[in-house]
Amino acid sequence: MTDSDANHVPLMFQAQIPDRGKIQYAGNVKPASKWVDQWLRGCPPSPAQVDKTIPIWKRRPVQPTVKLPEFGDSVETQDYKIRWRLITNSGQDEDVIRPIIGAKGLPFFSGSSMKGAFRRACLTDAERDRYCGGEEITPQGETKTVPGILRFHGGYPVDMTSWAKRDRLVDVVHGQQPYQVIDSGANHSANVQISLYQSQLRFGISSVEPLSQQDWQQIWQIWERALSYGIGSRVSAGYGYVDKVNPNGSIVPLSTSDRRILAAELKGEGLASQLLNKVGEFRPNMFKAVLRGHTLRLLAGITNETVAQALTQRIWGGIDGDATVGKVGILFTVDEGNLQPGEHVYRPNCKPISMPTYTLKQGRLELLAYGDISPQLRKFLRYLLRFSMLLGGFGKSWRRIHHGLFYPSYFQTGDKPMIGCHWEFLPGSKKLWVLNNVPNLALVTRFLEETQQSAIAWLESAGYEPQGYVQDWRETWHPHRVQVWGRIAKNQQDSQAVEWFHRAYFAQQSIKDTELTGWAAKKGFDSQVGRIWHRMYPRYVKTRAGELIRLKDEYIELLTVFPDDSEETEQFLEFLDETNEFTPLWGRNHVGT
Repeated sequence: MTDSDANHVPLMFQAQIPDRGKIQYAGNVKPASKWVDQWLRGCPPSPAQVDKTIPIWKRRPVQPTVKLPEFGDSVETQDYKIRWRLITNSGQDEDVIRPIIGAKGLPFFSGSSMKGAFRRACLTDAERDRYCGGEEITPQGETKTVPGILRFHGGYPVDMTSWAKRDRLVDVVHGQQPYQVIDSGANHSANVQISLYQSQLRFGISSVEPLSQQDWQQIWQIWERALSYGIGSRVSAGYGYVDKVNPNGSIVPLSTSDRRILAAELKGEGLASQLLNKVGEFRPNMFKAVLRGHTLRLLAGITNETVAQALTQRIWGGIDGDATVGKVGILFTVDEGNLQPGEHVYRPNCKPISMPTYTLKQGRLELLAYGDISPQLRKFLRYLLRFSMLLGGFGKSWRRIHHGLFYPSYFQTGDKPMIGCHWEFLPGSKKLWVLNNVPNLALVTRFLEETQQSAIAWLESAGYEPQGYVQDWRETWHPHRVQVWGRIAKNQQDSQAVEWFHRAYFAQQSIKDTELTGWAAKKGFDSQVGRIWHRMYPRYVKTRAGELIRLKDEYIELLTVFPDDSEETEQFLEFLDETNEFTPLWGRNHVGT
């Protein structure tokens, strides 16, 4: 076969090597998009109706159609809709994750995977053996496999429109933890995977024995218990969760209350993530990314590198060395209408550039347990979520305050990109607020100390003793390695520090375009991730009557600095020490000792 002949072979059937079927090119969506286009070309939508009133010689050719799978009359079915995305890795292609694809090119969730999930969700051995099969010992002492009464037929799309969302099938995974937390010189790139987006699937189960309506009700309860754990891959990051679709079309969320560690009602706004094709998407896996990163920072401040990474993986899972299923997963839920996409358009050099944004009015973030969770880990996770909200946010540009809210004059010329995000706990989760009744912000310092103590308590419960800290990571949470400064801002427009990121903060001194603020690549450094976080956290207090309230206009302005050895950083910290505005809250008294 010549090279020209090979080019006519769809990418799906070519070897995953450069210049052939390889679609894993970081930052380049074209090969993956071509793969998807070729795939969908073999799975056209529902049959077009032929207008028989038109003479045959005038009719246009009708595109061949694919008949979607239909279950037989003996199969019980139920529909479920994917909340966000579903990954069912076929394992067929090296270096790319893509769905299991069956006859006629249609994606499906396999019956064997369905049976495995169902089996794990059975509460008793009797249920498990009856429905899924088991083993028994014969009178001769031999082990005999006994099949169960159920047959699992898998799950299939109910129609083409529920899964063939062409601009959404190319998913992206961009692991930045080593780059942001450990070493700014670490490699990082966006990797391609193919996942189904908000599809509706129909699952089928049949029995070799006649069953009562009560039996079937119990069977579907077990299956929905299995679904509540998530199906497919990466469920700990928010993939694979589904809602039940009733025959009348109504959507019913599946209960996760039996595994809920904690839940938080929150709102936020900022920059939406972009897929490789530049389509904006609010991606719930950003919550796990931030929580996992802060877990690593906090543990690095109380133990060595090996233990910090191992315990972080124990909580959140990972594939460093042996693959580990984490003890904790995230589930994010938002009702229709509460998440609004948008865009920020700016025109540098008169050329318009669009940045996708989001406004979340109300959402619910849950941390879910996989297996037993110790009291010490529960307490640490509660502090971890509050810590994440106190000092930053979630998603893109979480290290900066939302410039549209706190620095609107920055956009007057129309040539500036959007920067930052802003997140708040809603009143329904006021027990997660970090309170501050006193002007000297002593309660913030106390909270940071309690957060570290909760990490130490969990470390000890896991069988380790606090031992030193990681000294060569860029963001280690230890008082020798980080400083937190704070002040009370009178209102939304009273940020003192926001202008320091864009112009001189004193005389001719500036942190703009330095390694401290994250644009160091312009001056020959390797990193573009800064060493300073800036946050405007709402000020919450407890009244004399014991009521938790938010002060209407006030914020706590916080600067979190991971000092380097540069002269610009040393000058800036001296400036903070001399100004009357900011107060050292954490780490300042220990630096240099």
